[in-house]
Amino acid sequence: MFLKSWIVALFWLVFSAWACAQTNTVQRFEQAQISWQASASPPNLYEAELTPLPSDWGRLRPEYAGQAWYRIRFDAAHSDVSAVLIERACTHAHIWLNGSLVKRSGSLHDPISRHCYFPHWANLPVQLLKPQGNVLDIQLAGYAFSQVAARQRHAGLSPVLLGSEQQLRSEYERLYFWNITVAQIIGVSITFFGLVLLMLFAVRRQDRYFLYFGLTLIGWALIGIRLYWQEIPLPGWMTEILITSLFPIVVACAIQFLLHYVSRPQVWVARALWVQAITVPLVMLLMGSSWIFRLGSAVFTLLAVQFLLALLYAGWQAWRHMRTDFWVMGSALAMASVMVVAEIAIQNAWLPLPNIHLIHFGLPWVFLAITVRLVQQFAQSLNRSERLAVELEQRVAQKTQEITANYEQISHLRANEAALQERHRIAADLHDDLGAKLLSIIHTDGAAAQKAGGLSAASMARQALDEMRLSVRGLTAQVAPAWQVLADWRAEAIERLQTAGLQADWYADEFAQQLHLGARIQVQLTRILRESISNVLRHADAKQCAVSIRFDGSCIDICVEDDGRGLPEADNNRRGHGLINIERRARLLGGSHAFGQSRLGGASVCVRVPLGIDSQPMPLE
Repeated sequence: MFLKSWIVALFWLVFSAWACAQTNTVQRFEQAQISWQASASPPNLYEAELTPLPSDWGRLRPEYAGQAWYRIRFDAAHSDVSAVLIERACTHAHIWLNGSLVKRSGSLHDPISRHCYFPHWANLPVQLLKPQGNVLDIQLAGYAFSQVAARQRHAGLSPVLLGSEQQLRSEYERLYFWNITVAQIIGVSITFFGLVLLMLFAVRRQDRYFLYFGLTLIGWALIGIRLYWQEIPLPGWMTEILITSLFPIVVACAIQFLLHYVSRPQVWVARALWVQAITVPLVMLLMGSSWIFRLGSAVFTLLAVQFLLALLYAGWQAWRHMRTDFWVMGSALAMASVMVVAEIAIQNAWLPLPNIHLIHFGLPWVFLAITVRLVQQFAQSLNRSERLAVELEQRVAQKTQEITANYEQISHLRANEAALQERHRIAADLHDDLGAKLLSIIHTDGAAAQKAGGLSAASMARQALDEMRLSVRGLTAQVAPAWQVLADWRAEAIERLQTAGLQADWYADEFAQQLHLGARIQVQLTRILRESISNVLRHADAKQCAVSIRFDGSCIDICVEDDGRGLPEADNNRRGHGLINIERRARLLGGSHAFGQSRLGGASVCVRVPLGIDSQPMPLE
């Protein structure tokens, strides 16, 4: 095991030494002579002073537009110099070796192609190389600093690498992958994410932040096309205005996304943003090509400030109302704000120009994080919607059962209402027809009854009228206070007993004022009390009768006693219809009865009835 570790360590040591030896064969030139002459071939006159590389025309000659030459001298006697690599030249680059053209990448006349992030690579023919005193000329073209909207698109030249074809091709492929291929992948990816978010908006129209963030991604992808679309068929100044005009639209969509995401959209903000998006290209067209950089810098700075303000406002609202989601979205948006601030600093020359466009390569990762979060929220909303749908189905089933039960109850109530209406009709017929006839009999036969004495037809008609009224009360009466019912019972009982010449004693318990008796129990107990007193008057041959009524909370007790002949044992099995009716009515009310010897020496009739019987339906009688 120890020997194996030593072998592995020795291998990596040898490999590292070989790699360093290979790396050391690459020559890096960070100085060059420069010539501002426009010629078809390398000029003879160059500035004597060496220009540092990277070279930025914005610092050397800000208002210069046209062609420039860079010259580098090198020896090839002791090294493998078979290729040249230029990391960055913001236009096409024509490469000459010892006066011969070895690489032509495109036209150097207007419209000048944008190659700001494309590396340039060329083979150096061996037959053109000399052991010493080789001359490498690089021809570039560019616009004046005032004619571009961003520093990244101004002309210049990066350090130049000379070395073997194998090494420089590998480096060229690495730079091309990270600067171009990755940018293309990012552009296609954010376009796809933008389309996905637009489809999510089509599903959930109420979440408009899906729409605005999808438009932001697609707009950013359109801006990024210039990173790998070399030949734009428009004049340079028009291309700059077109690129600059896309930024207000993208920023408007981004701000609208932030406001809708925190549920704080503002109509006036939306209108101002779209007016700004229309105004920017119009102002740039009116001001002309010489104002493009100043207007572009002002537009970028203004848009960056607007975005940062919207970002701060959205973060504040998220902290107040969306604390759980604040940390996830806040982290991504904080990274975006850092990149925006860095871009402002680069455009205003507060920071050096980087080799890659930071905001175009870094911001898509923030877009990806936000997209993942939005898709996650959509999935959570979808799961919540499905769960709510299941709960809704359960509640619908429950409510359906309740509606069915309510319908059955309503049908029952309608049947009871129909029965009640029929009772009212029968009661009205009894009262209007039979009652009127009985009253006629009473008035017609009253005088004759007084002369003849005894129980006349008028007396029987009066009794029939009382019974009819009692039946009508059973059909139509509502719940009545107990004190009112007892007052009617007392008045009728004492009047009947005293009229017959008996001593009448009445006793009733105190009861709660809120106690009420239903129609059914009123009628049946009235008839029991009336029948009991009638038995005393007809059969007891008594001189005294006592009526007592007691309440014990859940039941009512009625007892009628007399001092008459009583109920002999032999008569218990041959009771008349009166006692049988009393027994039947007590049983009908769910109560009990007792017939026996009274404390006064005669008979006693006692009935005990529960007060809750009012809830039972009342039969027609």
